[in-house]
Amino acid sequence: LVVAVPLLALPAASAQAQGDGPRVYQIVPAGTHVVSVYGLFTRGNQSADPGLVVEAGSVAVDVAVVQYVHPVTLGSRVGGAFVVLPLGEVTGTLPILGRELSGSSSWVGDMQLGWVQNVVGPPPLTGKDYATRKPGFTFGVLGKLLTPTGAYSPDKVINLGGNRWALQLGTPITWYLGRSFVDPKLTTFELLPSVTFYTRNADPNGADTFEQEPIFRLEGHVTRNLNKALWLSLDATWVYGGETTTDGVENDNAQRALMLGGTANFTFSRSTSLKVTYGEVVKRNDGGPDGHMFRVIGTVVF
Repeated sequence: LVVAVPLLALPAASAQAQGDGPRVYQIVPAGTHVVSVYGLFTRGNQSADPGLVVEAGSVAVDVAVVQYVHPVTLGSRVGGAFVVLPLGEVTGTLPILGRELSGSSSWVGDMQLGWVQNVVGPPPLTGKDYATRKPGFTFGVLGKLLTPTGAYSPDKVINLGGNRWALQLGTPITWYLGRSFVDPKLTTFELLPSVTFYTRNADPNGADTFEQEPIFRLEGHVTRNLNKALWLSLDATWVYGGETTTDGVENDNAQRALMLGGTANFTFSRSTSLKVTYGEVVKRNDGGPDGHMFRVIGTVVF
């Protein structure tokens, strides 16, 4: 199975320094179910609404996330369907029309549904076949649908929900260097190019309509096992696009930014692990995301 442990679009957009994260789509034994519970903490100029940047804004997002991945075999390749539900709070101060407006929103965020499917790579593997198979190259396809189900009010300047749909399409690509998927010295090179499309928010705060152009993202990771219990990763994400339009007027705020970070994964047993990530924006234009993030993910497989 290609393990799908992606971040939901809300925290992923608010923490673009890491995107989905390293080894999110790594091959695991066929039939594996995955449950993850994690916390995401960001500080910067990004709203909780996915992909939305507020220039000179100061926003804090503190979210707990529950995620379940169900294994699915399609033809001779494996994949997974997933559902993600965030709960938490977003608070901040935004400069709007010459005024500093503060606000907060809490409870349930926008639920995400998705599917990841292996296209090029090994067939379903279990037991000894998984432990001895030389990984090589894998290529997959990914779709994530963000639903407008989270807490939202047009009377608030800050909302946990986005009041719009978002669709991300991507192609997870990984090159494995090692004797097998369980090689204690396994190294991976990962790329995830993707594009996210947004529907119109027909009831935004202070306007009649709000629209946003697609955002293109290229995420990359280089990971290395130090032993059976620990692996490390260098992470990078580049984003471009996402210019917004308010009531038909373009805001001239297309995003460009480069985010760098690192990840450490601790494996406690065959079924449990803990992943810790820190990342921050290192280069951006005036319309680009800024700030830093910290993320901790506990995962159980069965």
